[in-house]
Amino acid sequence: MANFAYVAKSEDGTEVTGFQAGTTSDEVVDHLHRRGLIVLHVVESRTRDSGRQSSQFMALMTQGRVGTRDLSLFSSQFSTVLEAGVPLVRGLRSLASDTTNRTLSKALDDVATRLESGETLGGAMAAHPEAFNVMFVSMIRAGERAGTLDLLVGQLATYLERLDNIQTKVKSALSYPIFVLSFVLLAGAFLLLQVVPTFSKIYGDMGQKLPTLTRAMITASNLLRENILLFLAALVVLGFLATLGFRTDRGRLLRDRFVISVPIFGPIVRKAVMSRFTRTLSILVRSGLPIMESLTMVAGAVGNVVIARAVEDARGHLAAGAGVTEAFRRTGKFPEMVLQMMATGEEAGNMETMLQKTSDFYDRQVEAATQSLAQLIEPVMVVFVGAVIGVIVVSMFLPIFNLGDAIVKGGANL
Repeated sequence: MANFAYVAKSEDGTEVTGFQAGTTSDEVVDHLHRRGLIVLHVVESRTRDSGRQSSQFMALMTQGRVGTRDLSLFSSQFSTVLEAGVPLVRGLRSLASDTTNRTLSKALDDVATRLESGETLGGAMAAHPEAFNVMFVSMIRAGERAGTLDLLVGQLATYLERLDNIQTKVKSALSYPIFVLSFVLLAGAFLLLQVVPTFSKIYGDMGQKLPTLTRAMITASNLLRENILLFLAALVVLGFLATLGFRTDRGRLLRDRFVISVPIFGPIVRKAVMSRFTRTLSILVRSGLPIMESLTMVAGAVGNVVIARAVEDARGHLAAGAGVTEAFRRTGKFPEMVLQMMATGEEAGNMETMLQKTSDFYDRQVEAATQSLAQLIEPVMVVFVGAVIGVIVVSMFLPIFNLGDAIVKGGANL
């Protein structure tokens, strides 16, 4: 009998953590399910010492995660191993030695060891939440039960590859303006801290009356230089408070609501979230998992708190007796396109196919939108950078221009 650290959710969505005794991780998961908990992570504790248990549990909560791209590559390679008929243990050890991700490598090596001791593949993977999330593990278990492990792993590989592709496109669309804005802030700060004070000293020695724009820029420079430590401290405090805020449910909700509502970028993010939602639900339904269990996993996989809560609300409506499409319609958070395709699939009995087609549609929409945005935003950003830096530079040369005009007028009067 061993002890297992677990992270789970109750029926009302409250996160529950603790330790549970059991022979295997599967036994612990079954026990927690009977208690009405939705299991997120389970990992074996190698010792009964409470201090060691606590430290191991903290490691479970804080250890590095395996990214979507690494998991996609592993799934593709694992699918090939299964199709080739290579024994599981030998195949997993080979993949563990080939992968460049150390976390995934250690996890695969331990999974192979657990398989040799008689554990199931799903149970062995469930002991490594840092590498395999609850959805991945559930798909593996579904494949083991149905005898279609090779087919489901292949579907997982395709799903993760599409997911990584869409994430890369959205990040690319958002990263360029963020980089440009950061450059503008740094360049503006450099000019205000280094260049403007030099001109200010020169104009101060001349005793010349300065234009309003020049005086405003010198005032801003003096304010920044005199309070630079205060400004830096304020930025650090704001960053710290924002980080703490985004760790709360309310903070994540406000952040994600803003992200999908902000002009220009919001529609792209919303389409990407809809693509992830429909593709995730499609692959889970196709695997044969019950719809209620599938929706629980989808809520944790969509990557946006607003939509995740809408999925949980839909799950509640479904449990109360509503149809699938009607349950999602009542939330008011899903586009008519999704609802119509869902209704068609529900009527025809091929929900997973309609959801996959919807996801493919949104993938094309995101790709077209990111390409258009890149073409549009580049000249806008160039003009913006030029305008900000240009205003600072011109404000410093205005007195020289005015002095030149005064000299020309004085010469004309003579």
